[in-house]
Parts: sequence; C-alpha cells; structure tokens
Amino acid sequence: MFKRGEKIELEIEEVTSKGDGWASIDGIEFVVRGAVPGDRVQATIRRKKGGIREAIVDSILNSQLVRIAPRCPHFGICGGCRWQDIQYKDQLGLKERMVNNALRECGLRGYEQRPIIASRESFYYRNKMEFSFGQDSEGDLQLGLHLRGRYNRVFDVFDCQLQSHCSNRIVKSVRNHAIELGLSVYNLKSHKGLLRFLVIREGKATDEVMVNLVVSDYPNSDVDEVVRRVVEEIREITTFLVTLHTGKAQTAVGEREFVVKGTGSIFEKCGGVHYGISSNSFFQTNTYQASVLYGLISDITSNLTLQTVLDLYCGTGGISLHLAKNAGQVVGVEQIVEAVDDARGNACRNDVTNCTFIAEQAETAVDIMLDRGMQFDLVVADPPRVGMHKSVLEALGKANAPVILYVSCNPQSLGVDVKKLCETGYKLNFIQPVDLFPQTPHCEAVAQLSRIK
Repeated sequence: MFKRGEKIELEIEEVTSKGDGWASIDGIEFVVRGAVPGDRVQATIRRKKGGIREAIVDSILNSQLVRIAPRCPHFGICGGCRWQDIQYKDQLGLKERMVNNALRECGLRGYEQRPIIASRESFYYRNKMEFSFGQDSEGDLQLGLHLRGRYNRVFDVFDCQLQSHCSNRIVKSVRNHAIELGLSVYNLKSHKGLLRFLVIREGKATDEVMVNLVVSDYPNSDVDEVVRRVVEEIREITTFLVTLHTGKAQTAVGEREFVVKGTGSIFEKCGGVHYGISSNSFFQTNTYQASVLYGLISDITSNLTLQTVLDLYCGTGGISLHLAKNAGQVVGVEQIVEAVDDARGNACRNDVTNCTFIAEQAETAVDIMLDRGMQFDLVVADPPRVGMHKSVLEALGKANAPVILYVSCNPQSLGVDVKKLCETGYKLNFIQPVDLFPQTPHCEAVAQLSRIK
C-alpha cells in the first residue's frame, strides 16, 4: 500500500519542523515537499523512511494560501528559499505554527506564544553565504549551492536573491576566472582537485566585504592568479583570504589561513555596537534583524537583577555586549578560539569592561564554574542547530539560575532542550519567534524559562 512512485492525492493538514507539508490517510503519515497546510495536492511518493512516506508535489489542486511568482531564477532547484512562492505575511504565520507545533510535540503547554517579529528586509538580507565548487555531467566547473538533499550535487548560482548584488558579482567573477585558467575542482570520492569552497561575508552597515577561497593546495600560483583577477575586477572587496584545507571533511574551515589582501577581518555595526568579524566567527546572518533580536533580549532582561550573567555559545559577543549595559558581570563561553579573540576585541572596541570571554566547550566550562562556586542571575544560551549537549542541560539544572533565555534557530531542538530543562525544575513562560530567515522555513525563537520556587 502506497508504494514508491505511486501518485496520490493528499489534503495537507500541518507543517513539519522542517517546513514541509504533513498529511495522513488511515493513520499512515506523509511528509510532502513543496506543500503547506490548506493545500490539496497531487504528489508522487519518493520513499518510505521510519514508517513515514516522503512525497513531492506534482501539482497543487487547491490552496488556502495564495501562491505568487518567485523572484529567484533558481527557485525549485535550490534547497534554500523554499517559500518564495508564498507571500511573506503567510510565511510568518507558518513559522509561528512551526514553532508552536515543535513545542507541543514535546509535551510543552501553558506558555505564552507571542506574535512573530517580521524582518525589516525580506530579500538581500544575508551578510554571509557559503558556496561550493562542483562539476556538471560533462565535467565542467560549477560554483554555487547544493540541490536540496543532494550534498554531492551543485548547481551554478547566477542571481541569488538573499545575498547582495556585490556578492553575486563575486561568485560570477571567481567562476569565470577559474574556468578560464582551467582550475580543477576537489572531488569527494578521489579527494583530488584544487577548489573547494567560496565564502563571502559583508558588513551591511559598513559596506566592508570579505572573501575566503578554500583550496586543497596553497601556496599555488594558479590560486594567486584567480585572486589577483577577482580583486582587480571587484573593487568593493576589502579583505581576501585563502584557506588551506587538505582534510576530507566537507567544511569551509581548514588548517591555515593566508591573508592576501586587507586585514583578514571586517567590521560591522549592529544595535549600536561595533563588531570585528573574522572568517570563522559566528555572527547572525541577518544584521538588520540581529539588531532587533539583541534589543529584544535587552528589553526582556531589563527588569531583572543581573549581577552575574552567563552567555553560552557567545560567538563574537553579540548578546554579551548588549547585556553588559545592565549587568554587573557577563561571562561569555565559546569554543571557537578566533571568535573569542573577536569577542575580546569587540569589548575593547566598545569600551565594555565587565565582559569576560572564555575559549572552552560549554559542557566543560559550566562544570568548572560550578565547581568554583559561581552563581548566575541569568543564563543565556544560543547553541548550534543541534541544541545543547546533555551534560550542559544537566549542569544548568544544577546551576539553579533564576532565569534562562534560550535562543534557537531550530524549533525541534529547542522543544527537546526546553522540555529537559523543565524536568530539572524550570517553567517555560513564553516563546518569542523572530524571523531572521525570510523566504525559508527557518525561524529564530527566544524562550524564557524561570526557576520554579
């Protein structure tokens, strides 16, 4: 029943935590790519995974949400902007629903769900994009993004609607010159070839531009020639790095960086705070909305007594430096050494003297601080998408901080972690979604938990 390749008509009832449609027939569940609640679709079953049938939309027969023409020429191919055919106001409603569903699936009830905060810009808002090199069926060089769910397949990006016009020009320039010079692409199977990744970062408030070309061999005269041509053609580039990455891991982080133009970092201004950002430092990809997020966190904590604050996964100090205005002391923890260096520099740059930044894994740092008898009035955590390590959750339960603010870009891991914190004696007061990722199913959310007395 319901085999692979079979055509089926489905009424979409819900949206999953990944932004796909959900339907059921006689207790059998379907996850439908390209559908949203209120759609009646004709779909093709692709596979069965864990008792759930995965399908893809062939045609939309009826819809409660108005579909619009997507602006991006790559829509439907790219795995990124999957909601460009949905009006932005409707995207916001879907995201509120996703966050609430994820929390309820974890058994969380009785909290206040606040209305989502829309992004000021819904296009051209990203300050960082990572592109991969690949080859087409004829072996010709490609530079762009991955097909959805196909991490070994790349398509050429010519006009991404999320990055800036300057960034689009840089991608085109690097691709053209690499082709002209006949440079090879790193092969995932043979582990041979030169070009691996291209990373572009921008200061939206400063107009500074960083380019990082990740290669498997450097120093290399061919790479130098690509860099020379691109820098000469794109005058807006303020700093250019070449990263040597000889390992097999498919990440844009390597063993050594070479700064070939500028200082190797850029500056950004967000919420009245000036930041220095290096190539591997975490900084929210939507600068405009990050300012809103940090202001929101400051407002939430303004009526708290903040003698000592712990900021876990602090990155370059984005949240720490905002909380420092109302706190006696802020301790930021981040495992990426370069990010901690940036955070310390940012504190000095903004004349903030009550922030201390520690380069350590969160699971180790919290235990060390508890062993030293440190107590915190507030804990803020902004972990990666996978959520917090179980030992961090256990340690936070022991830390007994009156208030925890959990910032997450993944409603699913947020729900799981908040549920575990509630089991240690906390109560979820409210959830505040903040849209940092328009045109995509991703959503940031801030959860406030308080210790039950």
